[in-house]
Amino acid sequence: MIALLAIASLVWAWMDVLRAREFAIAHGHRLCAEAGLQLLDQSVAVRRVRLVWRDGLPSLLRRYAFEVSVDGSDRRPGHLELVGHHLAGWSLPLPATTAEAAPRPLPHLYVVK
Repeated sequence: MIALLAIASLVWAWMDVLRAREFAIAHGHRLCAEAGLQLLDQSVAVRRVRLVWRDGLPSLLRRYAFEVSVDGSDRRPGHLELVGHHLAGWSLPLPATTAEAAPRPLPHLYVVK
Protein backbone atom coordinates (compact mmCIF):
# COMPACT_ATOMS: atom_id res chain seq x y z
CA MET A 1 0.00 0.00 0.00
CA ILE A 2 2.84 2.39 0.86
CA ALA A 3 4.60 1.52 -2.41
CA LEU A 4 1.44 2.37 -4.35
CA LEU A 5 1.19 5.71 -2.54
CA ALA A 6 4.87 6.45 -3.30
CA ILE A 7 4.37 5.64 -7.00
CA ALA A 8 1.25 7.81 -7.14
CA SER A 9 3.17 10.67 -5.50
CA LEU A 10 5.99 10.38 -8.03
CA VAL A 11 3.54 10.37 -10.95
CA TRP A 12 1.77 13.44 -9.51
CA ALA A 13 5.10 15.26 -9.04
CA TRP A 14 6.20 14.44 -12.62
CA MET A 15 2.87 15.66 -14.04
CA ASP A 16 3.17 18.86 -11.99
CA VAL A 17 6.65 19.50 -13.42
CA LEU A 18 5.39 18.98 -16.98
CA ARG A 19 2.38 21.23 -16.40
CA ALA A 20 4.55 24.02 -14.93
CA ARG A 21 6.84 23.79 -17.98
CA GLU A 22 3.87 24.13 -20.32
CA PHE A 23 2.72 27.21 -18.38
CA ALA A 24 6.25 28.64 -18.63
CA ILE A 25 6.30 28.13 -22.41
CA ALA A 26 2.88 29.76 -22.77
CA HIS A 27 3.91 32.73 -20.61
CA GLY A 28 7.18 33.04 -22.53
CA HIS A 29 5.34 33.15 -25.86
CA ARG A 30 2.90 35.76 -24.57
CA LEU A 31 5.57 37.98 -23.01
CA CYS A 32 7.73 37.86 -26.15
CA ALA A 33 4.79 38.64 -28.41
CA GLU A 34 3.80 41.64 -26.27
CA ALA A 35 7.39 42.93 -26.22
CA GLY A 36 7.91 42.43 -29.96
CA LEU A 37 10.53 39.69 -29.48
CA GLN A 38 10.92 36.18 -30.87
CA LEU A 39 11.10 33.25 -28.47
CA LEU A 40 13.92 31.13 -29.89
CA ASP A 41 13.84 27.33 -29.95
CA GLN A 42 10.22 27.46 -28.69
CA SER A 43 11.45 26.13 -25.37
CA VAL A 44 12.36 27.02 -21.80
CA ALA A 45 14.80 25.35 -19.39
CA VAL A 46 14.46 25.21 -15.62
CA ARG A 47 17.40 26.97 -13.93
CA ARG A 48 16.39 27.15 -10.28
CA VAL A 49 13.79 25.57 -8.01
CA ARG A 50 13.42 26.74 -4.46
CA LEU A 51 10.87 26.75 -1.68
CA VAL A 52 9.22 30.09 -0.87
CA TRP A 53 6.46 31.06 1.51
CA ARG A 54 3.43 32.77 -0.06
CA ASP A 55 0.37 33.63 2.02
CA GLY A 56 1.71 31.52 4.85
CA LEU A 57 2.01 28.39 2.71
CA PRO A 58 5.08 26.80 1.14
CA SER A 59 5.23 26.99 -2.66
CA LEU A 60 7.80 26.14 -5.29
CA LEU A 61 9.39 29.02 -7.14
CA ARG A 62 10.72 27.86 -10.49
CA ARG A 63 12.96 30.02 -12.67
CA TYR A 64 12.95 29.19 -16.37
CA ALA A 65 15.57 30.55 -18.75
CA PHE A 66 15.11 31.02 -22.48
CA GLU A 67 16.60 32.93 -25.37
CA VAL A 68 14.92 35.64 -27.42
CA SER A 69 15.79 37.56 -30.54
CA VAL A 70 15.13 41.21 -31.20
CA ASP A 71 15.69 41.19 -34.96
CA GLY A 72 16.12 37.51 -35.84
CA SER A 73 19.92 37.58 -35.99
CA ASP A 74 20.82 37.77 -32.30
CA ARG A 75 20.30 35.67 -29.18
CA ARG A 76 19.66 37.32 -25.84
CA PRO A 77 18.84 35.71 -22.51
CA GLY A 78 15.56 36.11 -20.71
CA HIS A 79 13.92 34.41 -17.77
CA LEU A 80 10.60 34.08 -16.00
CA GLU A 81 9.60 32.86 -12.58
CA LEU A 82 6.56 30.83 -11.65
CA VAL A 83 5.21 30.38 -8.15
CA GLY A 84 3.07 27.31 -8.45
CA HIS A 85 1.64 27.90 -11.91
CA HIS A 86 1.36 31.68 -11.63
CA LEU A 87 3.75 34.14 -13.26
CA ALA A 88 5.67 35.91 -10.49
CA GLY A 89 8.34 37.81 -12.44
CA TRP A 90 10.28 38.03 -15.65
CA SER A 91 13.17 39.75 -17.35
CA LEU A 92 13.37 40.44 -21.08
CA PRO A 93 15.87 42.45 -23.10
CA LEU A 94 14.39 45.64 -24.44
CA PRO A 95 14.73 46.20 -28.17
CA ALA A 96 17.00 49.11 -29.08
CA THR A 97 14.99 52.01 -30.43
CA THR A 98 16.24 54.51 -32.94
CA ALA A 99 15.46 58.20 -32.93
CA GLU A 100 12.98 57.71 -35.79
CA ALA A 101 11.10 54.80 -34.23
CA ALA A 102 8.70 55.57 -31.44
CA PRO A 103 8.98 53.07 -28.59
CA ARG A 104 5.89 50.98 -27.95
CA PRO A 105 4.41 51.48 -24.48
CA LEU A 106 4.69 48.40 -22.30
CA PRO A 107 2.94 49.42 -19.08
CA HIS A 108 2.82 45.93 -17.58
CA LEU A 109 6.45 44.97 -18.34
CA TYR A 110 9.32 45.92 -16.10
CA VAL A 111 13.08 45.55 -16.33
CA VAL A 112 14.93 43.53 -13.71
CA LYS A 113 18.64 44.30 -13.36
